[in-house]
Amino acid sequence: MPTTLNDAGATANFVVREGCTWSREFTATIDGAAVNLTSYTITAEITANPTSDTALKTFTVTKTNAAAGKFRISVAAADADLAPGTYWWALQWNDGTNDLALCSGSFIVKDWTL
Repeated sequence: MPTTLNDAGATANFVVREGCTWSREFTATIDGAAVNLTSYTITAEITANPTSDTALKTFTVTKTNAAAGKFRISVAAADADLAPGTYWWALQWNDGTNDLALCSGSFIVKDWTL
């Protein structure tokens, strides 16, 4: 089920397994109406902590239905090489004029050992 985002911002926390594909679906809305994301640039990254400016990983952003505000962020398993631990992630968009932080939260990588 997609996470719904609006211009008020949101918190979403990830708990993922080490070495696995990480992804989440989103729907962007303003006042309950879908935002047409066709001309928007969306970026998302993982950092060591909330105040770090250095990206440890960058999510691939795929607009799955831009006109309906739907998109997915993901990191493929081949690139999912963060050590187990607690990190921070953040997502923002640019509408051609302004950068807007939309969502952030903890990003916890768990050991995959069985």
